[in-house]
Amino acid sequence: MKTTLKAGLAAALVILACGPLAAQESPQQAFTAAVGSLTQRLGPVESGLEIATTDAAANAADLAAIEQALDAFGTPAFPLDGFATFESVCEPLNRLSVRHVLDGASALRRPADAAPPSAAEIQTFTAQLQTLQLQNAARYQDAVTVLSAGGLRCMVKHFPTLSAFLAGLPEAERTPIRIDGARKMRQGGAQTLIGFTMALRDPATTPANKARLSTYLAEVADPLAAALTPELRAYVTATIDQLPATQDADALATTALVTTAMATTACEDLCRY
Repeated sequence: MKTTLKAGLAAALVILACGPLAAQESPQQAFTAAVGSLTQRLGPVESGLEIATTDAAANAADLAAIEQALDAFGTPAFPLDGFATFESVCEPLNRLSVRHVLDGASALRRPADAAPPSAAEIQTFTAQLQTLQLQNAARYQDAVTVLSAGGLRCMVKHFPTLSAFLAGLPEAERTPIRIDGARKMRQGGAQTLIGFTMALRDPATTPANKARLSTYLAEVADPLAAALTPELRAYVTATIDQLPATQDADALATTALVTTAMATTACEDLCRY
């Protein structure tokens, strides 16, 4: 009897000791699980369900887990690992963002056996796709904000990796393709920055998403400006200066922060490539 009690007590202690450890999920594990769950639930653009017909509560829970995990990205709890985390963190965020923005685009596809489209048909398709993207950006505003902002935050954190990679290459290996990749990354970052600044002034942007964007723009403005070429900085500033006037104090403060960051004249690291 005593042996049985001791064995039972030992087993209970093992369970108590291991239980909390098993329940504690690292930010990296939480991110991977949430991204995998959301990706599987939504499926690909071509054949996935309409997002509105999927489990909204589960989608929201996954997005919340992704957002929370990203706050720890770049810390020991969720460390950067060069191009490995660029692929495992940035790229899934981008894919999920695109999945939301292009939700329903499969309905616009032409039949496989259709004749090549005319110029007028291409123009019509382009207009339809742009309308769909705008509708989805509004329809899935929380998801698009979290995922696209997360992608930008992730990309910016990897700028030092990309810069070090290019700097370490022999001159002959800094091929036009590699340099063009850096150029496209900068252009994408600049356009996203402008888009977020516009969203801050849009009455349709919810207070929660305005707060998100203000926080994330404050995080990425300086490192992104440092990576942009002087010409791109000037373009960002000029575009922002042309935005409609606003009396929103938070929007004005964040806009000033962005334009101040763009005023840098240094061109080092990634800016050089």
